[in-house]
Amino acid sequence: MTFVFRQSWLFGPRRETIRIHGDRIDHAKPGIVARTRTVTVRFEHVAEIVLDRRMLWSSLSVDTTGGGGFTIHGLRRQHGDIAKRELERGIADLHAAESLAEALERLGRLKAEGLLTEQEFVAAKGAVFRRAA
Repeated sequence: MTFVFRQSWLFGPRRETIRIHGDRIDHAKPGIVARTRTVTVRFEHVAEIVLDRRMLWSSLSVDTTGGGGFTIHGLRRQHGDIAKRELERGIADLHAAESLAEALERLGRLKAEGLLTEQEFVAAKGAVFRRAA
């Protein structure tokens, strides 16, 4: 199931959108000249999800193990709550199927193939141990 949340029109004419899929989250940010920048983050690369709840609006930040990520401001409070819950559920489902040894083996393989730098490897390994605790 895919969830779609859009930024309030009160935050500007070019509204940002997030789409939560079964294995990833997409953040689309419209550009000034009709070019849209889309950031895709797979659940296994998510290091932290932060929801900043305000009186009417929320901000959702997704940080990755590689130091990237995005923030979307101007979500309705209930949409921010749903988005965070679905992201956490998707990440928990992904990691429930993978044991600690499997996760470390997968990370080692990615590093050996050159797909992860040393910093990304250490950050991802730390995230695996934090989730296991």
